[in-house]
Amino acid sequence: MIRHIQPRWRCLALCLFALLAGCERHQSEQGEPHEEDARAATIHMASATQQALGVQVAPAELKALEQTLQVTGQIAQDTDRLVHVNAPEAGILKELLVAIGQRVEPGTPLAIVTSNPGQTPMQVVAPRAGLILGIHLTAGASVDSLTSLMTIADLSQVWATFDVYEQDVALVQVGQRIEVRSVAYPDRAFPGTTVFVSPQVDQHSRTIKVRAQIDNADYALKLGMFVTGLLYIPTAEQALVAPHAAVQRLEAERVVFVQTGPEMFEARDVTIGQETPIHVQILEGLTPGEMVVASGSFHLKAELLKGTLEEGHAH
Repeated sequence: MIRHIQPRWRCLALCLFALLAGCERHQSEQGEPHEEDARAATIHMASATQQALGVQVAPAELKALEQTLQVTGQIAQDTDRLVHVNAPEAGILKELLVAIGQRVEPGTPLAIVTSNPGQTPMQVVAPRAGLILGIHLTAGASVDSLTSLMTIADLSQVWATFDVYEQDVALVQVGQRIEVRSVAYPDRAFPGTTVFVSPQVDQHSRTIKVRAQIDNADYALKLGMFVTGLLYIPTAEQALVAPHAAVQRLEAERVVFVQTGPEMFEARDVTIGQETPIHVQILEGLTPGEMVVASGSFHLKAELLKGTLEEGHAH
């Protein structure tokens, strides 16, 4: 026999079902790990683990914000680091002891010259370190004190010449910091400083020439190599900044990991302002001098979420 449920009992059953569903949903929400809970946690990471993962800290600090301008250019010889090697006196170039492209140090023997009066052999040595860029004579040639035997180029610092568009000229000044990169070394940045800004605009390209002096201690950058440059343009505004790599995203929030002890870190919400490739302006959440994880912060985020997940499963 089919029984009909009275309306009042039907209402009661629906209310009970809704209540049970709400309890299950509440239990599910408590059981699932949330990134909001994660941000309230601290993380322990042993010093050995930090070293193995490349975790490094840096201070939040007050400094002028920097804009950046990307430019393209080419490596050239710094003419102030070019030296011509002459014979000590008139005579005959008897022997060359070096070849083009060879690196030399101060005092390296370069050639043997015999003097005209007594045929006395004289050794010509390198006046400075560098690369033999050119050899201008062959053995048996007559030489005197004005004759250039060869040219040595010190490439430990080189010039990089860039084309800057006319609309960006006002941003560029002598003395600004620049980082140069080459496709030959994609993971390496070569630091330098702008040393010359041309007073003339090219009538065809509407660009000006900007020259920077670039550190090249191991001679990795070659003359004529095409490079890109990132020019850093300071502003007058002082701001609290942290390394760009320190900021991680957790849901809609930005978080940094503050070092509270040698092996302890706290995840902290921050409000950010302007961003550059190097720094992020911190509007809220940090004070000057606090140490934040500047390299490897994603490892801290992974540890944090892993710990929260384990806590959720334990419930």
